[in-house]
Amino acid sequence: MLADAPRAVMFAVVTVNRQAIGGGMAPIFYAQDIPERNRTALWLSRITNCIVHDLHDGSLALIVNAPDKSSSSHSS
Repeated sequence: MLADAPRAVMFAVVTVNRQAIGGGMAPIFYAQDIPERNRTALWLSRITNCIVHDLHDGSLALIVNAPDKSSSSHSS
C-alpha cells in the first residue's frame, strides 16, 4: 500500500497540459480545464490522504507519505 511507503512516492499527476507530462510510473489524469483538474485532485487527495503540489505548468503532483518536517526521532 502506498501509504506505508518508507519515503515520499509520487502517486499521480492531474493536468490540463498534455505537453507538460509525458509518461513515467505515476498515472496521469487529464482534465479539460483548471476547475476539473482541481476537483479531480481534491477527490484523489481525500481518498488517498496525499499532498497536492502545484507544478505551475497546469499540472498538480499528488505525493503520498511525504516526510513530516515537524517530527524528529530521538532516543530516551
